[in-house]
Amino acid sequence: MSETVPNTSFYNMLAHIVHQNKLVEENVAVKNVWKKNDIVFFDLYFYRKKKSQVIDSVYVHDLLDLTTEKYYRDAKAFLEDYSLLKNKKENCQPEEHNADFRHLEEIRDDLIILTFMAKCNLNFTNVKTKAIHDFINAHKPKACVLSNQYITSYLKSLKPNEDDFYKALDNLKSKTPEEAEEIMQEAVKISISDGAIHYQERLYLAEILQTLREHGLEPNVEF
Repeated sequence: MSETVPNTSFYNMLAHIVHQNKLVEENVAVKNVWKKNDIVFFDLYFYRKKKSQVIDSVYVHDLLDLTTEKYYRDAKAFLEDYSLLKNKKENCQPEEHNADFRHLEEIRDDLIILTFMAKCNLNFTNVKTKAIHDFINAHKPKACVLSNQYITSYLKSLKPNEDDFYKALDNLKSKTPEEAEEIMQEAVKISISDGAIHYQERLYLAEILQTLREHGLEPNVEF
């Protein structure tokens, strides 16, 4: 049975690990970080190996967050960011789920595009779900009270077909240029999150790009 991908915002990291006196580059997710007796430990999920491992930070040469492009050379600096985000989530005040559902409906077109991209090659992984979850939290902070299971259930309930995708694309014209470009960037991020952009994903990314160009936008993205 495959291991569950970690539930953390730091799911898309590039790490250089010291192994047998050599630096090995790995794509990892950070499941947890903690300090004990002045030593920082990482619990990392290795995508290539599909397994987790707890390692002393002395063996973690550096980390690059591929989502935010923030670089960490020092484990203690990373621990600070990790702890701040964890505390922010823990201090999030709950409200009624019905209100949260409305928050999700407000960005339904965005979620249709991103979910369609996540599902179009029939590989709707936990990593892709987490990427969309992060998008929701960034744009609708009040939705932070929703459990991962609730978000996952909501996204799985969205089953956009090609017509739904194109209708949602057409609605990009009501967004600001910055908002529309961000959707393109998120779609690329989701497509590449499993290690490669597949043929079907490239076709639909090209459709998003063409729609933005029709609105006078030229996003700075590559795929």
